[in-house]
Amino acid sequence: MDLEEEIVRSIAAAAGEAGSDPRKALAEAVRAVTVDEYGFSLEKVAGRTRRWVVRSVEPPPCLAFLALTVVAAEGMGNAEEGLASTAYYARLARLLGLDDNDSALRRHYQREAELLWKRVNRWLENLEGERGVPTAFALTHRYVGLPMSQALVREADRKRFPAMFNQFGLSPGMRLAPDDVATYLGIWLTSESSTATANLRRLWRRSDSHDRIAAIAAVELANWDGVQAVSGATSAAGRALVIANLRTGFLGSSLDLSLGIRPSSKDMDGHMEILETAGHWSAIGFTPGTAGLWRNSYTEEIDFGSVLEGLVRIRHAQRDGAPEYKRFPRQVVPLIYDELQSAYVQAERMQLGVDSLILVRASGTTKAAQGAVDEVGRILNSCARPGFSLTTSLSGLPEGWAVFSGVQLFAAPPAGSSRFNELVPLARNQLTVAGGLQIPSRIRKWSTVSPPEVRATVQGENELRVILAEVESEAEIKNWNSDTGTLVAPLADLGLTDGDYQISLFVGAKKTPIQQISVRLRSGDAIDEFTWHRSPRLTYILDTPGGVFSASEAQAEEILVDGLYCDGESGIASTEEATSKVFWCKPREKHSVDRVRIGTPDPKSCVATGAHRIQLPTAYGGSAPKFIEGECTSCGLVKRYPGWLPRNRRFAGRPGEVAADTQVSVSDLPSVAKEKVDWDAALDALVHLGGGSFSSLENVARQLEGSALFVDTFARALEALGHIAVERDQRGRPARWELAPSCLAQTASGLYRLTGRWSRASLAAIESRYGTGVLTRCEFPTGPTEILLRPLPAVDMQWIADLEDATVVMRAGLGLLKALPRLSEVAAALERVPMPGFETAERFDLQSASWVRTGDLSQPGAFRIKRGFENLYVYRDEGDVTDGVGAITSVYLAKHLAANAVGKTFAVYGEGSGSIFTPRGCDLPGLYERAAVAFSGSMPTTKLLTVAQEKRKCLVYGSIDRASADLLATLLTT
Repeated sequence: MDLEEEIVRSIAAAAGEAGSDPRKALAEAVRAVTVDEYGFSLEKVAGRTRRWVVRSVEPPPCLAFLALTVVAAEGMGNAEEGLASTAYYARLARLLGLDDNDSALRRHYQREAELLWKRVNRWLENLEGERGVPTAFALTHRYVGLPMSQALVREADRKRFPAMFNQFGLSPGMRLAPDDVATYLGIWLTSESSTATANLRRLWRRSDSHDRIAAIAAVELANWDGVQAVSGATSAAGRALVIANLRTGFLGSSLDLSLGIRPSSKDMDGHMEILETAGHWSAIGFTPGTAGLWRNSYTEEIDFGSVLEGLVRIRHAQRDGAPEYKRFPRQVVPLIYDELQSAYVQAERMQLGVDSLILVRASGTTKAAQGAVDEVGRILNSCARPGFSLTTSLSGLPEGWAVFSGVQLFAAPPAGSSRFNELVPLARNQLTVAGGLQIPSRIRKWSTVSPPEVRATVQGENELRVILAEVESEAEIKNWNSDTGTLVAPLADLGLTDGDYQISLFVGAKKTPIQQISVRLRSGDAIDEFTWHRSPRLTYILDTPGGVFSASEAQAEEILVDGLYCDGESGIASTEEATSKVFWCKPREKHSVDRVRIGTPDPKSCVATGAHRIQLPTAYGGSAPKFIEGECTSCGLVKRYPGWLPRNRRFAGRPGEVAADTQVSVSDLPSVAKEKVDWDAALDALVHLGGGSFSSLENVARQLEGSALFVDTFARALEALGHIAVERDQRGRPARWELAPSCLAQTASGLYRLTGRWSRASLAAIESRYGTGVLTRCEFPTGPTEILLRPLPAVDMQWIADLEDATVVMRAGLGLLKALPRLSEVAAALERVPMPGFETAERFDLQSASWVRTGDLSQPGAFRIKRGFENLYVYRDEGDVTDGVGAITSVYLAKHLAANAVGKTFAVYGEGSGSIFTPRGCDLPGLYERAAVAFSGSMPTTKLLTVAQEKRKCLVYGSIDRASADLLATLLTT
């Protein structure tokens, strides 16, 4: 709550106050409500605030009073006659026209202040960060600390903190204890090159303000999303980073690596160039992610071994004078799991208690370089939570490199025990809440279905205590104690419900916590009304054929698909017979991928030799700096050395580096649990959100499995099942999504599948009225648990539907098929563009259902063309070839359109099993797949079939009768 003069005058103008002193007018308005003939009282303000609806987005009634408390706090530290610099209550009393020692003011304020600030924090949470994130917290000075947290450090000061975070390699959203943040503040604010404001540097010179400033900076770091104002940019703004996702899903295990940059200019368009090892610049596309981090779009063409071992240089395309982004090679590369990115992002140092990967060069030209893997493993054995693993052979892992996965560091390496500065954590003490499923939001919250776990570690103390309490009542729910300096506590074991909780870390016999973290648990039972009301209302409008692959906000005139409900029919009759004959029986060609080398390697670099070459600045005499920074000439590693001779020469600590206490033990910690793909928690999180930009859905999907392929699989699966609607652009790229309306959709078995939102209360009501056997829950490895309802009389079906304002849909699969257009009509409706230029191209060979290389695009068909590091999928018919144009679309639609153009379909019907088969990679596109899935009520299974003496993985859509299969064949082939 920053009350700069300009802001206060704007508030006064909005309130119709025309006086010359808006602060005095604010005080008079507050006095009129809080002071009467009997003295000061907060009963009116507190009473109205208690009646304020906790989930409301309307401002709570206490805002004006709290603003005045901030005005009083702003005066602390200023010289004022008769008042000490710490006299908060006297300043507040004078603003209200009361005596300096008014006891009622102190008594009422201390009784109600925390409630009032809690309501403001909750209001900001309800607004999903639209008006800022909650920052009113106090570890010290319990009551006065709340307004001080708003007044001491101004908005201009807070905007400079990201420069410090970047300078010391602190990660977005990182939770550090104020004591640890104070170490970095001390260096930053006393440095001659500091980007801090003069006001902040002046405040820091008062030793009594250190704890308060550090507490504020710790909150700012926890809420930081990685974005940094250009005016405060440091060299970090020109840094390229490695980003990793470890995939362990349905296609096996692999490591997906990509490059990321944080643009230093606001006019970033994603068009970049990267310097190849061969010496020329090639185009590479970057797409925006969350928190200002852009990632390269396509990675399969890049040789990431060259990226890790050489100097990477990236620049803006066709922009003279634009800055370069560089990545220097490292022998040890720590990657910290970033909840905002749902990926592991390269960091300067390891962090305590945080999920991490460590890439280590397993080969080199010296003995020191070759022993790196063993040295890192030895450190992790004594300092990391049990359960981490070492892998030297993994799809996507560059040759000559090893990866440690499942790493959670709980202790610092003993001083002098490792030459790798990257393994030294950034803090002494750490309270971390991680794991589980985090719901995308500006306000940090987790899924109640898949809650996080608490991790705590304390260096130099044996005893630690962690307390979990309910925020509103402050009632203690659980406490954990440890005498080993480390602790792990899963919240999933406690059966917590939707609500706000606070976790506090205590060390030794201290009664004041050294760190606190708020944990907000949410589920589909407590929808986010703010995002629900802002979500687009998306339906599939089939008045035009393009509606089969993209939902929109348009209004339907003839045919509408909403969830699994259809209104209208296309009137197309079956003219083709579904056949069991396979035309895609030609053997597939095998070809290797030519990967492009990027980095510029140096055989004398520390990556190859294992030895850093630290260059220190020249000493010109005069007073010695507090710290001396040196930088490795080959990898850019920054090491900081004290500018004085330490009294204890056994350990000369660098900022953020601590001597490990041998009493810290990790052996008793539970092993790192293997992460599982929890589709149910993911769908529940989407129900809570209700809809929005596709990035929010992508964030949820990447927490299940980090690859772009899985994001596509996840979205298409939920769309096919009728749980969500997805809006796409002409090229098939998803833009927005919305939760589909609740439906009771009849499957081919006669059971009714529940789609959309069905709260736990509604399910409990159904089972309470009709018995537990009325609902059947079916679990699937590649989709959410599906809930099936036994058929009931019409009146009972309607009673159940009314619980969620749902629609009962009879024979849902057939209804969808009857609403769909012919695939040829979709082809004709696609937007045509001039054929783009390309470097290489592939044509989809229909006879083998695979991609084959080609240099000739002057024929109809489906093509995959490469431009730089970008892949485009293009469909062309004979008219397009003549006109020199094509339709850029999704990969699945392009394939099926090419088959349709020659009167064929990849869909093969097995009448005996009542199933449709397609080769994997030729999934049915758009609503054609939703219709096929609606018959069985489950996603297609994968089955290994023999086709022309070759084993082929195929998708199997089950429970489809002959008449419906014929209609589908007609739609796909005519």
